[in-house]
Amino acid sequence: MWVEPPGYFSRAPQLRETKFAFTNYGVSLGLQAANVWLGRVERLNAFFEDWRSGDEYDREAITWVMACTSHLPDAFLSVVNDRLKR
Repeated sequence: MWVEPPGYFSRAPQLRETKFAFTNYGVSLGLQAANVWLGRVERLNAFFEDWRSGDEYDREAITWVMACTSHLPDAFLSVVNDRLKR
């Protein structure tokens, strides 16, 4: 479901033009946790820096929280790893 160019994951294979920042940031965090496709992580972070949907999701705080976790995954993943060790 990777769309190249410009570099994001579509909502579904048949919906290549449908994109959501929130879900892409979540995929990004998972990829970084698994240490795979880091080039795609960089591409999707760059794409969503400027892209705006124009709907309420642009204003929803959770989208921006997910953006932070995508850009600063170690801050989030270290907390998760600490909890898993307990």
